[in-house]
Amino acid sequence: MARKYLFSPIGNTDSIKYLYDGSMIHICRYYQPDVVYLYLSKEMMENHKKDDRYVKTLELLGEFLHHKFEIHIIENSDMIDVQQYDIFYNEFHRIIAEIEEQKDSEDILLVNMASGTPAMKSALLVMATLSEYRFLPIQVSTPQKKSNLEHEERDEYDVDANWELNMDNEETAENRCQEVKCLNLMRLLKIDMIKKHLLAYDYHAALAVGKEIKEDLSPVAYQWLETADARSLLDWTRMNRVLPENNGIITAVRGENEKKVLFEYMLALDLKVKRGEYADFIRAITPLGVDLLEIVLEQSCDIDITRYYKRNNQRIWDKNRLVGEILDILNQKFYPFRYGPVYSAHLLEIIQKKCTDTLMVQRIQELVNIEQNVRNVAAHNIVSVTPEWIKERTGKSVDDIFWILKYVCEQVKINTRKENWNSYDSMNKRIIDELDKD
Repeated sequence: MARKYLFSPIGNTDSIKYLYDGSMIHICRYYQPDVVYLYLSKEMMENHKKDDRYVKTLELLGEFLHHKFEIHIIENSDMIDVQQYDIFYNEFHRIIAEIEEQKDSEDILLVNMASGTPAMKSALLVMATLSEYRFLPIQVSTPQKKSNLEHEERDEYDVDANWELNMDNEETAENRCQEVKCLNLMRLLKIDMIKKHLLAYDYHAALAVGKEIKEDLSPVAYQWLETADARSLLDWTRMNRVLPENNGIITAVRGENEKKVLFEYMLALDLKVKRGEYADFIRAITPLGVDLLEIVLEQSCDIDITRYYKRNNQRIWDKNRLVGEILDILNQKFYPFRYGPVYSAHLLEIIQKKCTDTLMVQRIQELVNIEQNVRNVAAHNIVSVTPEWIKERTGKSVDDIFWILKYVCEQVKINTRKENWNSYDSMNKRIIDELDKD
């Protein structure tokens, strides 16, 4: 069962003043925390040692409510200059961190924002605004609905008499607690960071920041961040598991749907270009190129080239099955043909001989030339692959290369709607819209 903790600085109006609860007692009355941490400066500690007013009043309240308070006194006898904000910020930061270590994840930490000096209150307000720790800030209004009187000389404090005369013990007493709705600055900053990562197509970084504020995000917004990360990594199992239903942008990707897989792979290549990962882009063309050429052979040449592969789904030529016209074509170019792995250059030779679509043949030739001119260099050498480097070796810009890939995809019906090429941008917009709703 969840427990409630209260951290409360102690000020001049605690425990009871002017016939009404001070803030600490009032919060305990209405929230009934299980564990109470009282922070006492040197002056408040002197009161505590003199008459034990804070603990005794809490015990009287516990008897009144039939509730047991576990009380801890945090003493700082060195705290004499109680107006130094920065000292309290560091002090309270440390104390609340220690309380957090004792709490379970479902426990609630309440913080009294009304007691103590202005510096104490300011320090807690900054902590609540930055949301460094998850706690519920509570303000308590004065019975007079205006500021309490300034500190005055007081007579001896009588704990029992103050309790007996306390107007807040009446059944008609008003609950003056208010939960403070602080501007969560840290959350806003981190959401802005997530948006920047999305616009840079860095989905892993966006999810990493999202994990830090998961409890502050809607379930749908967090689902989208997980979806985007899995999608960019081509992790279909994870993406399908977290994908928001009926979202209108992405559908589940199944391995048996080859064209859907290839289209997502194309979009992943586009991400590499957008992120400036040109070496990865060049290296990733090879596996896509072979897939595309196989589909071109099937659709434009009516040749199921996989009939000539080994049967265990490997792209390896089978000596027993590769016979007849296809072997003759390969021998003309690669005599004697040595079998082994299937390369795009092999498939290009077949397309050139069997495909009647001259424009398609030209595009496939350009694609294979690009692969042969730069892929091996980028894959096996330490080089700086830049758009200029690619243009120098292929005669084509990165955009030209991607356009060729898109052309082939559209011709073999891997994608039939041009707006689908902007799928990641549409996804980004949806995620940002969800973040803005929170």
